Amino acid sequence: MNNTEPWKKYVPETVSLYHVDYRENLDEREDLQEQCIRNNNMGRLYETVMECYAEQEAESLLKILGEIKEKMAEEKRQEEFEEHREEITNLILSRNDTDPAEELIKNSAAVNMYYSPGTKIEERIGKESKAMSCYKVRRALKLKKGQFDTLIEELVDNATYGGELRIYFNAGFNELVTNDNGEDFRTIRFHGDVIIAVANSFNGSGYHISLPLDITFPFVRDRLFVDSQVRYSYAIEVCGMCRDWCDSTSWETEYKTVRNTGRNREKE
Repeated sequence: MNNTEPWKKYVPETVSLYHVDYRENLDEREDLQEQCIRNNNMGRLYETVMECYAEQEAESLLKILGEIKEKMAEEKRQEEFEEHREEITNLILSRNDTDPAEELIKNSAAVNMYYSPGTKIEERIGKESKAMSCYKVRRALKLKKGQFDTLIEELVDNATYGGELRIYFNAGFNELVTNDNGEDFRTIRFHGDVIIAVANSFNGSGYHISLPLDITFPFVRDRLFVDSQVRYSYAIEVCGMCRDWCDSTSWETEYKTVRNTGRNREKE
């Protein structure tokens, strides 16, 4: 190497400024996942992650700069290093091949979520007849009269305090973020053995059943929720369920199909 060679030659083609341990994930930050879903972008996640990994980035950057400075000093190019230090730093940053946010997402388990068709079942104590409650469930799920009557009656009978009709499923939260504020998913489809619940978030009650369905709804983001982030989480606080309890619900948006993979099972 001669003294006319550009300083860029000393900068590695790729660098890793971050290390995310396989045990690090977002499983305890479902509040952050909910914010990303609500905003339909990953901005809040990246802000939080970069704050957490800022020190690691700085240490890695200083180490690489030190190695480059040492190599250039060996060839009597210290002045060139100091002259181009800022440019060298920017080039190192641009050649980073590790995204800590993506690594954390990969390490995270699927999240218990629910979609609300927008149907409310009233309390059975003198406010709404059993027949009317069953009718509202059938109408929301687009079922024919008499279809799954026994199971729907079971659902209504055991959800004494009424509540919101919900469809429960597991998903990686990032799969429901388009990162496009101008366009969102148009439809969401549920199929397989679909978990249907009537849950009351005000008094912590509810009941659920499984129905073999194939049903598509217009996608309304305001009807999509991370279960743990609502008052009296049905899965955790009401029923004490394991994470994989609603794996039997398969789902897809208009863009891609999501099948039950390893992420849809409780992490070991």
